[in-house]
Amino acid sequence: MKPREKLIKFGAKNLLDEELIAILLRTGSTKDNVLSLAKKVLVLIDGLDDIKNITVDDLLTTYGIQVAKATTIIAAVELGRRLEHKNRPKKSIIGASEDVYYMLSEEMSYLTKEHLIVLCLDIKGQVIKNETVYIGTASSVQIAIKDLYKSAVRIGAFGIIVVHNHPSGDAKPSHADEQLTDMMKEAGKLLSIELIDHIIIGKEQYYSFRQQRKIKI
Repeated sequence: MKPREKLIKFGAKNLLDEELIAILLRTGSTKDNVLSLAKKVLVLIDGLDDIKNITVDDLLTTYGIQVAKATTIIAAVELGRRLEHKNRPKKSIIGASEDVYYMLSEEMSYLTKEHLIVLCLDIKGQVIKNETVYIGTASSVQIAIKDLYKSAVRIGAFGIIVVHNHPSGDAKPSHADEQLTDMMKEAGKLLSIELIDHIIIGKEQYYSFRQQRKIKI
């Protein structure tokens, strides 16, 4: 049964990944039928986990994928991303570490470089500023502690939550992350601005120093 017929009869949820992509591709190439070509796309992106990072140029490297097919896939991915983002509840008040994860995971989970964001909060947990302070490399970011507190001092924030991503996808903290947390805690004490949490975002996972009791609550 062809993918389109299978979708009509059984619903989209019952299709394999390559069958869904085959419907987007519509036709195969002179070398591959449409399902074989769809499987090559999956190999190219190393499975659906990385599809959010795929570009038109990446897809064009596969024989049989031309601009029309490539842009159709990119458009479908973007529609899915927007729908996911739209349906996710937006919280401007932070009550727990997972609130931060849900707020920023879509933005940060698939970045190819380390980004560091500082959320400035008032005493009620309301986010009063969301600022990207640093963009580093695929494996590290060079940070000056004073820059992490600069906005919080200027706007009189009660505390900050520092968030950065691990492009590897593994949210487990490194030794450098542990050291950074210790330095931020000490700086916060001197400035009378609470380090509420330090959160690392990976792919579909996060690590909270607060939850691990490495920041005193």
